[in-house]
Amino acid sequence: MQSVEVEIFGRRFRLRSDDPTRTQKIAADLSKQLYDIYEESEHLDFARLLLLACFKQQEDLQLVLEENEKIRAELERMNQMIEKIVSI
Repeated sequence: MQSVEVEIFGRRFRLRSDDPTRTQKIAADLSKQLYDIYEESEHLDFARLLLLACFKQQEDLQLVLEENEKIRAELERMNQMIEKIVSI
């Protein structure tokens, strides 16, 4: 693990990471998301901005998981169809 310094919403944090480049990209993405939220709601403090960002990311994750489940089910259906065709 390496130590990496990142900046999130103008604040510096020192983190430990196996992939510093990825960690810096994640920090930059989070910082951008916080600035985007801040533009809509300037009266929010840092903790509330983080909370909103967490909710947004969780919502996005749920959508991706739901889409992944649909794709998995479709793939399973296609595999069953292929098995039927191959067994004929």
